[in-house]
Amino acid sequence: MRKKLLQSLGFASLYLLVNYADLLGGGQNVRLHTPFSLATLCLAQVTDILLVAFVVFLALAPISLTGFYPSVQFLLAAAVPPFILFHEQPLYPVAMPPHLLQLITILWILLLIHLRLRAGNLYRTVIHFGSALAAGFALFALLSIAQLLWLVCWHPPQQQIVAAWQTTPQPPRDHPLILWIVFDELAYDQTFGHRDTSLALPNFDRLRAMSTLYTNVQPDGSRTVRVLPSLLSGLTVDDWSLDLHNRFQVHFTGVDGWHQLPGSATLFGDAHRLGWRTAVVGWYNPYCAIYADALDSCYWTNTDELTGSMAAQDSLTHNTLFPLAHILRRRLSTQTASRVLDTDEVQHHLQGHLDLEAHRLKLLSTDQADFLFFHVGIPHAPNLWNRRVNTYVHSCDASYLDSLALADRLLGEYLDILQASPRWPRTTVIVQGDHSWRTNLWRYSATWTAEDTAASHNRFDSRPALLIHAAGQSQPASVDAPVPLLGVHAAIQRALANQPPEL
Repeated sequence: MRKKLLQSLGFASLYLLVNYADLLGGGQNVRLHTPFSLATLCLAQVTDILLVAFVVFLALAPISLTGFYPSVQFLLAAAVPPFILFHEQPLYPVAMPPHLLQLITILWILLLIHLRLRAGNLYRTVIHFGSALAAGFALFALLSIAQLLWLVCWHPPQQQIVAAWQTTPQPPRDHPLILWIVFDELAYDQTFGHRDTSLALPNFDRLRAMSTLYTNVQPDGSRTVRVLPSLLSGLTVDDWSLDLHNRFQVHFTGVDGWHQLPGSATLFGDAHRLGWRTAVVGWYNPYCAIYADALDSCYWTNTDELTGSMAAQDSLTHNTLFPLAHILRRRLSTQTASRVLDTDEVQHHLQGHLDLEAHRLKLLSTDQADFLFFHVGIPHAPNLWNRRVNTYVHSCDASYLDSLALADRLLGEYLDILQASPRWPRTTVIVQGDHSWRTNLWRYSATWTAEDTAASHNRFDSRPALLIHAAGQSQPASVDAPVPLLGVHAAIQRALANQPPEL
């Protein structure tokens, strides 16, 4: 019975690995992107492992006492390895073609049948080895549980910095203003290059009419976690690390060693040294913790699901039961299970978006900050808007074009506030994507729609969008020559020095 218990625990840990793999080894990718404690998430993962192990044990233990257990062993040996092989596909570094997995499964089953019929001694050796190996995976389960419990003690990074001028009435601010907006995954091609005829973007066009449009921006990467530190520092970041004390380090391309990247080494530090009031409202990256030494005001959050179908800010009950219910739904209907999971993802993304938008509008309305940085999680999937009825959606039915319409709506709100301010003639506005629309990433996800297929033109265009409105600019201009996205860093440095922000 002890062996069956160990086998059950080992199977449970492997079966649920897709839910908690990101938390192993310190879980730095999860820790980087949440301002919430991981306690409920980690405890839920441990609970799920134990619950699944208990259910498997209850099913396996009685059968092992019967006379037909050898036949059950054969069925388990034939089914479990291919099942785990298929189930763990999201964790593979490269996608495995379905036909290859099917071929491996067929060959494995045929080999077992051959051994059982033709080489009884060798077959029994294989079964005994497999049984011992299954029990040995209990060690992996115990190590996983230990790591999950260790992360329960982790303290999340700082989420907010409040400046005195946000809480105390201030006289009208007499200072130049820079608003830098990064719309996550804002593509040039779908926004300006080959805009769909059904898509109206009046506010992008409004800003375009008094800005310089860069039509051939060369990306600096496809991962937000690397691109934004690159833009802030002016050097290409090709790797990063985050220790358990939330100390962020980066590796720059062509530069030896790892380096701290505090706010003083970024555009925020440049602005601060020149006497500009700095403010951030950011999504996904922990701006308030990493760059605190150069920020007067900051708020960031990320309520998206972080690992499996769990989110750090959800309750222990939800994080425990939702993944198990998802497993049961998948056994009944893959389509229904995907629908429920997609709806949950949309609602999490919407929760964070609405929170951040309220902070962005409030910060703009105070008109006291001088250098504002907004990282907006739109038009990044999952898509939240239905442009045909102008309302938020609560399930995964919207397209990238809908998200572009939402980005346009947000931009209009910001421009209305800016243009009503006496500081508008001295205001610089930079609107960009951190990278383009990664059609090669989303095409096979549940968020992809038929409208996405049409809008993508069956290709990936790597150019992110970039618009720069220089203070006082009233006419449109275009730059068609290739320019690096990293050039935005130098353009903002020039704007901080009251020079034209050109790439």
